[in-house]
Amino acid sequence: MDAEVALVGAGTVGSSLACSLAKQGIKVILFDRDSPLDLSKTSRLEGRTVALNLSSIDLFDELGIWSELKKTGTPFNRMFVWDSKGSSPLEFLAQEIEREELGYVVSNNLILEYLKKIIEDSNNISLKQETELSEVKVSDKEVVISCSNGDKITSKLLIGADGLNSTLRKIAQIKTRSWSYNQKAFVAALKTEKPHDHTAWQVFTPTGPIALLPFDSLEGANISLVWSAELNYSDKLSNLSKKEFIKELEEKTELILGKIELKTDISSFPLNQLHSKNYVAERVALVGDAAHSFHPLAGQGLNLGLSDVASLASKLIKARRSGVDIGSDKILKDYERSRKIPNLTMATMMELFKQGFETSDPWIKLARNLAFKTASESQILKKKLIKEAAGIT
Repeated sequence: MDAEVALVGAGTVGSSLACSLAKQGIKVILFDRDSPLDLSKTSRLEGRTVALNLSSIDLFDELGIWSELKKTGTPFNRMFVWDSKGSSPLEFLAQEIEREELGYVVSNNLILEYLKKIIEDSNNISLKQETELSEVKVSDKEVVISCSNGDKITSKLLIGADGLNSTLRKIAQIKTRSWSYNQKAFVAALKTEKPHDHTAWQVFTPTGPIALLPFDSLEGANISLVWSAELNYSDKLSNLSKKEFIKELEEKTELILGKIELKTDISSFPLNQLHSKNYVAERVALVGDAAHSFHPLAGQGLNLGLSDVASLASKLIKARRSGVDIGSDKILKDYERSRKIPNLTMATMMELFKQGFETSDPWIKLARNLAFKTASESQILKKKLIKEAAGIT
């Protein structure tokens, strides 16, 4: 047997899981059709940023890389959410749950850089990039993986962290529920006239939500933008000049951070939601976007994927210590039960948020405004929402 676990997908979620398992002595083969871990030194702070909640930070702390990530991350201790149509704003403060921060905004590329260092230094991880999954055969005690380059890998368990268009999910014939949000997300780095005050800002507009996340590490910038726009409106945004785009952004954000400068190119990508009906099959498990994909409006996509990592890793490590087959149906079903309800709950919440702010129905608008008001005024409910956002119970 080549390894105890074969893991397809070497992005942030897959690499984090490989490192978590290897740290406990589990032999892992990690492979990917591309080379996500081959990053240039100039790209370490470029690309997408992620808002890590406290649970994700704990995972990276356990892996021994948080102290380094923290040096270039930007903490936020406040979340301010408002509706351009006038409902009561929501303000979440770290001090309300007796914490110093609610999370940190960090560069995804930098996370990958530090995970790669762990992988290269580990005797328990074999990394195979530019290696594509083509076939899977499962027997009573092992799974045999065939790759497009002719390689064959045998293991007790095959885990898919290979993203929204997961090849493993298709090969394992795991069905999904999926739909397009009919939105496109625009991301860029910005410099604002006013300081961010360690606040994650978000405004809901009729054409989609806009998040302004504090991120100071990219030279000349202090904000990471995630602007989700309805398709018709996104077409308009795509055709604007950079100057016109910024003017539109200033108007939509009501100049809450003053005048804005664009510090990078603007990137965009379509938004879709997906949820696998099952997270497991015979000797197969899915984590992260391979199992579920969410709207970025709450910034929880990666955090939920890392929660999958923490849950699956703990169950596999415990099973191995007890001499139980880590690829057994019982272990995999335990993992599925632990993650399906939290992820489905988040999927439902994202859909309700999206529909609630798009509608022109006056009754739904009234209910939305009352919900904002109730959440703002009820300390018990507010504390629960803050803890959910921070990834703690």
